[in-house]
Amino acid sequence: MKKEYQQHDSKEADIVSDIKIEHNRVPKLLVAVFYVVAIWAIGYAIFMPGKLAVEPAAAPQDNKGELIFEGTCLSCHATGAAPDLSGVTDRMPEEDIKNVIKKGRNTMPAIGHLYTEKEIELVYEYLKDYR
Repeated sequence: MKKEYQQHDSKEADIVSDIKIEHNRVPKLLVAVFYVVAIWAIGYAIFMPGKLAVEPAAAPQDNKGELIFEGTCLSCHATGAAPDLSGVTDRMPEEDIKNVIKKGRNTMPAIGHLYTEKEIELVYEYLKDYR
């Protein structure tokens, strides 16, 4: 298989197995866009290194008890569908509160299977200051 190159009307052509294959040139606009994007990408990589760096792992959250309380409990306890929990640690012993969280009571569902002992402790600690 012999390749022959011929110049014909500013187009390149190959003849392969007696078949003429013409090649159009790449449009100048496409070449210009390629170079602009390449220059932009290199500039971005050089001048925005903070965006490419790996973020350090977040420190443990100090307000995890509050986040659990807001995400799990407030949907009922803040709307009046369940008792207000302001000062609940003054009205009930710690173990009773933790048991209600774990096992539920009346219409409150048991949520102990969703959280670890440490997380339940964090919710209790948050409830001490909840007013």
